[in-house]
Amino acid sequence: MRIGIDISTVLNHGKDVGAGRYIINLVKNLLETDTENTYVLTGRYTTDENLHLIRELDHARTARPEQLELKLFRTTVKKLALWDKFGFPPLEMLGFKADILHCPDYLIPPTFNKKIILTIHDLAFIRFPHFNFDWFIKKYKKLVKKNSLLSKRVIADSNSTRNDIIQFFGTKENKIGVVHLAAEEIFRKLDASELDKEILPKFKITKKYILSVGTIEPRKNYATLIKAYNLFKLKYLSSGFKTGSPSMGSGSDLKNKDYQLVIVGRTGWLSEEAFAEYEKSPYKEDIIFVGRISDIELVQIYNHAELFVYPSVFEGFGLPVLEALQCGLVSLASNTSSIPELIHDRHLLFNPADEAEIAAKIAEFLNKDNLKTELSQNALNNASRFSWKKTAKKTLDIYRDTIRE
Repeated sequence: MRIGIDISTVLNHGKDVGAGRYIINLVKNLLETDTENTYVLTGRYTTDENLHLIRELDHARTARPEQLELKLFRTTVKKLALWDKFGFPPLEMLGFKADILHCPDYLIPPTFNKKIILTIHDLAFIRFPHFNFDWFIKKYKKLVKKNSLLSKRVIADSNSTRNDIIQFFGTKENKIGVVHLAAEEIFRKLDASELDKEILPKFKITKKYILSVGTIEPRKNYATLIKAYNLFKLKYLSSGFKTGSPSMGSGSDLKNKDYQLVIVGRTGWLSEEAFAEYEKSPYKEDIIFVGRISDIELVQIYNHAELFVYPSVFEGFGLPVLEALQCGLVSLASNTSSIPELIHDRHLLFNPADEAEIAAKIAEFLNKDNLKTELSQNALNNASRFSWKKTAKKTLDIYRDTIRE
């Protein structure tokens, strides 16, 4: 079987976007686990900046030479827009040939292929239109629905996304397969000897800290997290408020402790609200926006943190949660969308609209020094349920089912 995969997202955006990471890790693990089929990677791109990622995949494979083919097409932004508008020429007229075509990021390139598998990561632009621009919603709502109907099979990152596809697009239930993602292997719990003591001063982190990771945009809900942090500092640190719950053991006094809030991630669209909340925080000196950093640095940041908090209003999957868990970091997160599929312990979940609940959860879990080892092991056990090999295997099963239809 010749399996085509559209890697345009990687070619144009690299691994800076979640879909780029998904495609790279999926292809890598398909090549490692599947010794029977040929993979034809295709893509239309406007910059050579990310070609090295594809070359690395090619060089890393260990199977037969014919296992991988590249059919990549360099163009310009203007010509690409015209190509999409008119849907011509189809990729097959340029030399691409495959039995099935997997389009792993919502969009389908011009093609004659009728056996298309489409991955839809989430429908946040429909569920939360106020978090997006009008032009984006109008374009993608119509286009993604059309593509979901054109496809033979649809892959959703989570049961939450699957349910949304059925609700908003009317896609048949038996057409959709749920395939969870995974965190990359680089995200792991480090030994004490592996911890880099220079990483914290580099980012002006001077105290123990609460960590959150993700693009600064409305859906990630950082404005509420900052409000919760303000309340945590005021109510639980300044007053020496005692915490504790029957399920987690007795509490202790937080009065003599202090924590910074560290937020890692690039600045995205409509980020003004988060920065406005930061500017008016009485504790702004203890709130640090690190920006975009390398994976090597991020692993260190996860491993040095005391607690991970993910207040996102909506996720198709939620990779940062899994990255934190895989580093053995106790993780509190929203009780919405896909996140309960990643964290089964409901005591670790909170209402993302309730800063008082978030502040209370932070205080409670920062007081569990006597349970720190146990909670860290629980995080690792939770993360072990997911792997890219499992993702690749389930995806390959869908390829095989599609070719038989």
